[in-house]
Amino acid sequence: MRLPAVVALSCLLLARVAPAGSRRCGDDVDGHATAVPCDCGDVLVSGRTLGDADPITQHACDGDGLLVLLPAGTAGAVLDLGNHVLVGDHQGVGLRVVSGGDGGLTLKGPGAVRAFRIGIDAPAGALGRVADVIAADNDADGFNVAGTGFTITSCEATHNGRDGFALRGLRYRVEGNRATENGRYGFSLAGRDAALGDALGNEATGNHRDGLVVRGRDHDVAHPVATANGAGGIRARLAGGRVRGAVAIGNRGAGVHATAHDVTISASEAHDNGRGGIDVRGSRVRDGGGNRAPRCRVGALCR
Repeated sequence: MRLPAVVALSCLLLARVAPAGSRRCGDDVDGHATAVPCDCGDVLVSGRTLGDADPITQHACDGDGLLVLLPAGTAGAVLDLGNHVLVGDHQGVGLRVVSGGDGGLTLKGPGAVRAFRIGIDAPAGALGRVADVIAADNDADGFNVAGTGFTITSCEATHNGRDGFALRGLRYRVEGNRATENGRYGFSLAGRDAALGDALGNEATGNHRDGLVVRGRDHDVAHPVATANGAGGIRARLAGGRVRGAVAIGNRGAGVHATAHDVTISASEAHDNGRGGIDVRGSRVRDGGGNRAPRCRVGALCR
């Protein structure tokens, strides 16, 4: 199914639901460059660019989409969605990444994974990079990823039943992503030494509870934007690191609310929120300047 068909989900879900298979698929399934197209329930054992010849792109899945089991010694493997949409029937996992080979799987769009129980599930560090992928209408999380040094950029999570992005780990990077109208949090981010935003930031809009929830140590939280979320805009529990350029507007709860230790907050703003502006409390909390809100406290009243 081509990506423009995303807007026609109701039609897609009426498509034939294929029984789950268990074949090996990919561009090299035997070490001799033998290519096998992928169908629902197949095991991806090498890189692959999905096309119209892959049955998984032509009908909905009644269980898992693809199980990724790249053997050790496989380096630089890429799964390119090829501008296609993988569609489930609210069971299983769209892309279950168990083993990513050396350096982890690269998942590349444009493309989408939608209407599974979980969209993209990689809780064991097997996913290296994700870019330009949409996870939508899944019953639980859109992206559930853990590991060390992974990156998620320019992705979108929308209308998922729980969190748009549930991410945790060490030294990972998340930038230029958008979470809208998810059932709980737009972003749930935990771990240590993560780069959460950098130049492009991340945006959470219209989620049922908090826009961004951040926990952990020594994160660099840069340019997060939270608007019109059903609870708080940005909620954090941090030790070390910094928050800079945060924007929280029109959230039902607090704008920016954090408990912190040894953290600097700078150039952030919050207004038109239902329960306060910027409120960051704890030991060794530093006001780096440029914070603006009708009620603004960073350790003490903002300068």
